[in-house]
Amino acid sequence: MIDKREFETVFRRHYDGMFRLAWRMLGDEAESKDVVSDVFAHLLNRVCRGEFEIRGNDTLQAYLQTSVRNRCINLLVHKQKEQQMQQAVVVEMTTPEQTVEQEQLQMLHHYIDRRMPKLSQQILRLRYQQGLKYREIADVLQVSEVTVHNHLSQSLKQLKDHFKSLGYGIK
Repeated sequence: MIDKREFETVFRRHYDGMFRLAWRMLGDEAESKDVVSDVFAHLLNRVCRGEFEIRGNDTLQAYLQTSVRNRCINLLVHKQKEQQMQQAVVVEMTTPEQTVEQEQLQMLHHYIDRRMPKLSQQILRLRYQQGLKYREIADVLQVSEVTVHNHLSQSLKQLKDHFKSLGYGIK
């Protein structure tokens, strides 16, 4: 059985290696620290109940590294399942109207990316995605405000004509 002083020595000797393993697997400092802490808490519980004993060729380091690896895998699997459930909820909550809007938005982005000049694409995004004013767009792109105005006018007319031809009632 390991006493308190021996347990502290084990903690100091193995913490860094266990943390590095968890960090490599999880890529998150806080989660890695939590995993290592959980492994040590579980080990301490087993030691206090007199259940912990290393037999044969097993080493304490191998036990700790395996415990960290298994906890990381369990955490990753849990996070993946949680993410799948969240995605399923979002899909179920999406109304047909939202689906149509999403498809239309995708069509709009696709058209802008494929059919419009780069400068027009940049101006549209700066204006409607980032909410910049004409003067701000002109400063960012180092063009005149008139150029910004002309590109926006032409782009909006082009978009309107295209979607009208597809049967969308755009005013």
